[in-house]
Amino acid sequence: MIPLFRRLQFLFNRRRFDDDLEEELRDHLRRKAADTGIDPRRQFGNVTLVKEESRRMWTWNYLEQLLQDIRYAFRAMSANRLFTAMAALSLALGIGANTAIYSFMDAVMLRALPVQDPSSLVIFNWRAKGEAPIVQDHWGSSYSEPGGGITSPNYPYPAFQLLKTHTDVLESLFGHANGGRLDVVYNGVAELADGQLVTGDYFPGLRVPAALGRIIGPDDDRPGAPPVVMITYDYWRSRFASDPNVPGKSVNLNGKPFTIIGVAAPNFYGVSPASKPHIFIPISDIGLIKPDQDWAAGFNQGTYYWIELMGRLKPGVTMQQAEARLAGPFHNFVLSTATKDRERADLPVLWLQEGGSGVDAMRRQYSEPLWILLGMAGLILLIACANIANLLLSRASSRRREMAVRLSLGAGRFRIIRQLLTESILLAMLGAAAGIGVAALGIRLLATWMGNGEDLPIAVGIDWRVLTFTLIAALTTGILFGLAPALEATKVDTTRALKETRSSEAHARTRLWGLRFGLSHILVIAQIALSLLLVVAAALFVRTLSNLHSISLGFNAENILIFHLDASKAGYSDAALKHFYEDVETRLQRLPGVRAATTTNLPMVSGWSDSTSITVPGIPQPPEGQRGPNTSYVQIGSTFFDTMEIPILLGRPTGKGDVEGAQLVAVVNQVFVDKYFKGTDPIGRHFTFGGNKGADVEIVGVARNARYASLKRDIPPVTYAPWSQANKNRMVREMYFELRAAGDPLALANSVRQVVREASPLVPVAGLTTQVQRIDQTISQERTFAKLCTWFGGLALLMACIGLYGTMAYAVARRTGEIGIRMALGAERTRIVWMVLREVFSLTSFGIVVGFAAVYVAIRIVRSQPELAKKLFFGLQPTDPLALSISVAILLGCALLAGFLPAHRASRIDPIVALRHE
Repeated sequence: MIPLFRRLQFLFNRRRFDDDLEEELRDHLRRKAADTGIDPRRQFGNVTLVKEESRRMWTWNYLEQLLQDIRYAFRAMSANRLFTAMAALSLALGIGANTAIYSFMDAVMLRALPVQDPSSLVIFNWRAKGEAPIVQDHWGSSYSEPGGGITSPNYPYPAFQLLKTHTDVLESLFGHANGGRLDVVYNGVAELADGQLVTGDYFPGLRVPAALGRIIGPDDDRPGAPPVVMITYDYWRSRFASDPNVPGKSVNLNGKPFTIIGVAAPNFYGVSPASKPHIFIPISDIGLIKPDQDWAAGFNQGTYYWIELMGRLKPGVTMQQAEARLAGPFHNFVLSTATKDRERADLPVLWLQEGGSGVDAMRRQYSEPLWILLGMAGLILLIACANIANLLLSRASSRRREMAVRLSLGAGRFRIIRQLLTESILLAMLGAAAGIGVAALGIRLLATWMGNGEDLPIAVGIDWRVLTFTLIAALTTGILFGLAPALEATKVDTTRALKETRSSEAHARTRLWGLRFGLSHILVIAQIALSLLLVVAAALFVRTLSNLHSISLGFNAENILIFHLDASKAGYSDAALKHFYEDVETRLQRLPGVRAATTTNLPMVSGWSDSTSITVPGIPQPPEGQRGPNTSYVQIGSTFFDTMEIPILLGRPTGKGDVEGAQLVAVVNQVFVDKYFKGTDPIGRHFTFGGNKGADVEIVGVARNARYASLKRDIPPVTYAPWSQANKNRMVREMYFELRAAGDPLALANSVRQVVREASPLVPVAGLTTQVQRIDQTISQERTFAKLCTWFGGLALLMACIGLYGTMAYAVARRTGEIGIRMALGAERTRIVWMVLREVFSLTSFGIVVGFAAVYVAIRIVRSQPELAKKLFFGLQPTDPLALSISVAILLGCALLAGFLPAHRASRIDPIVALRHE
C-alpha cells in the first residue's frame, strides 16, 4: 500500500519519479541480461505497460487523468485563441447578466437579516375578505391578494400590548413604524434624515448589539423616560465623522432635544430591505417627533392600525403552533373593537409569516419583475450555450481524424467525452471569471436605473452567495453546451474517418418537413426562437414606455425645478409657518433666471394623492359603507396655474385676494365638472368638504385636465384650493416649491439653497429635482424594464446572428469543392448567393415559427395574471400586432444580413482554386 504522502509527492513531482522509474527499469534489465545472457525484454514483457502499472500504484489514476485533461484543455484553448475569446465573451455576457440579476434577487428576496438566529423570527400580518371596515384609520400599507381580499402588516398598539403577553409561544414581540423624514440639527447644521420608531424590545428581540454605547431597551420606551435615540453605523460615519464620543451627545430632532445613546451594529438598517433609516427612536416618543393631535388621539386606539409587529418564537415552537395559539386572542380583541354589524362581518384574521429575511414590502414590489428579468437573462445564457455548442460542433467535425486515431489506439468513448467536457467546463469557468466583471458593471447600472440616480435602500454586491451561484451557473453551462458536441464527436466510424477527404466528411442530419437539418442547424433554430421571444418582450416594453411618454400631461413639465421644505419641524407653526413659506416664495421669485415660482402641498405626477369626500347639492349621499362624491385635493399658491402653465377654461384662477377669513374658493378640473355639474355652469356653485357641516367652498374657475398622481391612472376629479385659506385642520406643514426657469432648472440649485439658508438655517432643502425627473420616477420600473429588455433583446439578436453566421460560414467552407464544381459548370454568382440565403431563410423561418409558439405560451402565462399584465404593459395588449411585426422584421432582416456575408464569400470562390484545394 503506497502511503498518502508518497502519492502526493508523485502527483506534484512526477518528473523525478519518472526518472527514478526509468533508471530502476534500466538497472533491472541490465542485471537480468548479466544473469541469463539473453535479451531480458523477451522475458520482461512490455516495458511501457510496466511503467503504466507502476504509476497507477503510485497515484490516484482518476485524478491524474483529470489533470491530464485539464492540461490538454489549456493547450487546446491556447491553440485556438480566437475561438476561446469569442466563446468566453459570449459566456461572460450570459453568466454576467444572470449573476447581476441574481445579486438583486439575493438582496431583495433571499438574504437573511444580519441578526442572531433569523430562522426563529416571524412577521405578524392580518388578512380580510374585503376592505375590513373595522380598520377605521390605517397608517401603513396593505396589499390586494391574487385570490381576493387584502393583507396588511399594521396593527393597533393595544393589540401589540395584548399579544406580547403570550410568552408561552413567543420569546419576544416587538414593533416598529416609519418615523418619516426628520429635521436633524447637530452642531448648528440642519439636514434631513430617515427615522424608525421602535419598541423597547426591538433590539433585544432581534439580538442586535451596539457597535458603540448601548441599545434602546424597554426602560427607554415608557412615558416619562428621557428622550434617547440610536443611530446607524453608516450615519455615525457620515454625519458624525466616526466620533467615538458620540454616545451621550445631544441632537435636535424636529426641534426637540434627544440624547444619542448608541450606534447600531454595522450593516444593520432595520428589518425592511425597502428602507434604510438613519435614526432609531423609542416609539413612546412619537409625540415629540410628530406633534400632531391625530397621533396623540390614535396612539392607543383599537381601530387605528399603524404599528408593524415581529416576534421571535420560543425554541421548539413552530410558526403554525404560534399562529394557532395567538389567533384566538387577536380575534377576541378585534371583535371587542367592532360596534356595527358591518364591521363584524369582515374581521381581520391573524396570519404569521417567516421573518428571517425581514418584512416583504420590497419583495412584493420587485419579486415579479426580478423573476421575469432572471428568466430573460437565463434565455440569454441558453442562446450563448447554443452558440458555443455550434462552434464546438464545427471544431468536432474538424477533429474527426483526431478522435478516430484516439479511438483506434484504444481510448474509450467515456474517456474522450470526459476530456471534451473538461474543455467545455474550463471554457465556462473562464467565461464566469470574466462574467463577474460584467456582473459588477451590471449591478451598478441596475442600481442606477432602479434607484433613478439615488442610492437604493438595499446593499447589492458580489459576495459568497453570488459567487456560489456563478460557480453553479458555470458548471451547468459547461455541461450544457459541451455534452452534445462531445457525444457527437465520439460517434465516428474510425475506418471511414481515417480515409475520408474534406468533402466526403459525414454530417449528421435530420430530415424535417422535407429539408435536411444537422444538429448545428437545430441549434441555430433554437437560438432564433429564443431571440424572437426576447425581441418581442423588448418591443412590448419599449412600446409601453413610448405610450407613457406620449401621454398628454395637461401642463408644461419642462424647465421646472421642485424641492420641498418642512418648517414645522424647525418649530414654525400657524401664522409663523405661513409667513415663512410666503417669504421664501417671494425671495425665489426675485432670483435671476426664475420666470415664475409657486407653492403646493402635492407636486404634479408624484405618485401621491390626497382624496376627500365632498357634499354636492343635488347629489344624494350614499348609504353608510358606500363611497359618495369625492375629489382629489391640492393646496396651491396664488401663481400655481401661471407657473405650471395650466390653462383656465372658465372663470378665474385663485389669487392673492383669496386669504384666510374670506369666502373659501377653489378651481376644479374638467372631470370634476363633468361628474358633478354636467350641463350647467359651475362658476359660482358651491360644495362642502366632508359632511353638511363641512367647509363651504365656492367654485371660481375651471382648469384644463392635468395629470395628478400617476400617468397610468385615469384623471380623477381635482380641486385646487389656495393654501393661504387653510384652517388648522388643513394646515400645510410640508410645502413644495416649483420654479419655472428660463434655462436649465438644476442650475438654480445652489441659489435655492442659499435663499432657504438665509430665510432659516434650521430648515433643510429636500428632494431637489426637476419635474421631468419626478415624472420619470413614477415610471421607473417601466423605464428599467424597457432598457434591460432592449439590451437583452439586442444581445440575443447579436448572438443568434453570430451563431447563424458561424454555421453558414462553416457550411460554405465545407462545401468549397461543391461550389467550385457548380461554378465551373456555369452557375452564376447570384444563384450561389441565393443557394446560401435560401438555407438561411429556411433556418430563420423555422426559428420564427418555433419562437411564435414560445411567445404564445408566454402570452398565455401573462394573461392568466391580469394584475401582472397591468403592471407590465400600458396602452397595449401582449399580442400587440405592431410589436410582433417589428420583432419579426428585425429578426428576419438581421438573420439575412448575417447570412449574406458567407453567401457573398461563396459567390467569390475561384473554381480552379477550390478544385485544387480539394
